[in-house]
Amino acid sequence: MLKPQRTNRYANPFYFTFSKIKGSCTKGRQRFIHFLCRYFAMYKNLSNNSRNIYTQFFTKLLFSVSLLLSSSIYSQSFKDSAIVKRQEALAAEVYYASLKTQSGIYNGSEYVQYVHLLAEGHPYFDTTLLRQGTVLYNQVVYHDVPMLYDIIRDELIVQHFNKVFLIQMIKSKIDWFELYGHHFLHLGRDSTRKGNVKDGFYDVVYDGKVKLYIKRVKQIQESIPYMQVERKVYSKDRYFIYKDDIFHEVSSQSSVLKVLPGHASELKQVVRSNKIKFRKKKEHAITLMVQKYDALN
Repeated sequence: MLKPQRTNRYANPFYFTFSKIKGSCTKGRQRFIHFLCRYFAMYKNLSNNSRNIYTQFFTKLLFSVSLLLSSSIYSQSFKDSAIVKRQEALAAEVYYASLKTQSGIYNGSEYVQYVHLLAEGHPYFDTTLLRQGTVLYNQVVYHDVPMLYDIIRDELIVQHFNKVFLIQMIKSKIDWFELYGHHFLHLGRDSTRKGNVKDGFYDVVYDGKVKLYIKRVKQIQESIPYMQVERKVYSKDRYFIYKDDIFHEVSSQSSVLKVLPGHASELKQVVRSNKIKFRKKKEHAITLMVQKYDALN
């Protein structure tokens, strides 16, 4: 591990050269991560101009080091590889936590709320209040991010670091996010997948051999009572069973049984035994049927 020096050698970023990380892959990475943690502590006290210079340096340094050590990674045992991955994740988290205002999560466009234009309902998932969530954005995982999921526009919204306004994240850079205990996966970008799944975020309700996804849908309906436009929000979720590499949209009990053949009596029984009316509790009923089918196969 690197030890503190009496002289201020770390003030020069180029003092830490590749010679400092020679040796075994694991030991070299430990030294490098320790250096990052020390250097980020100093980073917070730099001016904006200095931060820009140092940020560019670290980007190049991280990339170069990953290339330098990549050849030796595969020679390590599985256990060593797991340790290395944890160390890399820690370094990345420290790096992005130190950037704060320069973090890539804030590079979207400003989002303007429109709840006040709605006479009834709201466009968000579960609540209009910001809640802490997790998102994989541009290949980086961000934790404890204040966010909203606008279902009508199918956009993920985060609070800017200054807490004054909201940011609409760049959708193409989002792989998944978690909010209120729900895991939303970005599907529909792969044109080779069969089924009528369009580009968007899908709630992963059941993730077994057979999978169940729900596309949360909200729509605005307008009416003109008393010569004034009135807008109300209605929900109409769509259900997709992923089986045999195909997305099957289902909406009724018979359509579920068609996608999951061979166990009609057992699947109907699991719904009846839980005293569920399919039309009234469609999500619960389909989930039970998919789980039962998975257990029988």
